[in-house]
Amino acid sequence: MDQAIAQFIGKAVAYVVVCAVVAYAIFKFLGKKWIEGKFAERLEAYRNELKKELEHTRYEINALFSRVTKINEKEFEVLSEAWHKMQDALGRASQFTSYIQHYPDLNNMSQRGLEEFLEKSRLHEFEKQELLQARDKVSYYEDKIFWYELRSVEESFMAFHNYIIKNKIFLSQDLQEQFTKIDDIIWNAIVERKVGHEANDREMWDKAYKKIRDEVNSIRDVIEKLVQTRLHYQDAK
Repeated sequence: MDQAIAQFIGKAVAYVVVCAVVAYAIFKFLGKKWIEGKFAERLEAYRNELKKELEHTRYEINALFSRVTKINEKEFEVLSEAWHKMQDALGRASQFTSYIQHYPDLNNMSQRGLEEFLEKSRLHEFEKQELLQARDKVSYYEDKIFWYELRSVEESFMAFHNYIIKNKIFLSQDLQEQFTKIDDIIWNAIVERKVGHEANDREMWDKAYKKIRDEVNSIRDVIEKLVQTRLHYQDAK
């Protein structure tokens, strides 16, 4: 009887041990799977988060590059146009203030030649009629055409002046300063030439001419080098 009980207990213990081993194996297997599943889940979440961050960073880099590119393109456009408008204003101002003014000899022109000339002239119709009746047609024409030339040079100057003001945000500080210097010289020369004409003061005309002749070139050379540097020309110094 005692032997049977001992055998039963032994079998029971063995069964329990086997069950425990099996349960442990199952637990270990399932636990490993659970841990691996959780790790894989978190790894995937991390990958997705990293992917989103990379996409966001790529978007910001592309947006920044696009803005920089647009700014560079705008700067190139502004510098090119500012240089063109400056040269146009300088050319007109130089011609306007020059001692050498070419006018046709209207006093000795034939009637037909005079009529053809006036057809192409900028004078108003009433001024053309007054010129035909004038004793000194050359003097009359020089006085009247002066105001048309003044208007033309002022329009050219204002195109340059306003362009610089509107686009100064795209100009470096040194370029702003040099363009402003040129701007002041041109305007002062125009005003002096105008006042000299109204006052019949040859000295003021002379002052206007010398202002353009003597003060412009050195500043224009500085602007040229600055513009070339900003545009990354290889020969810029």
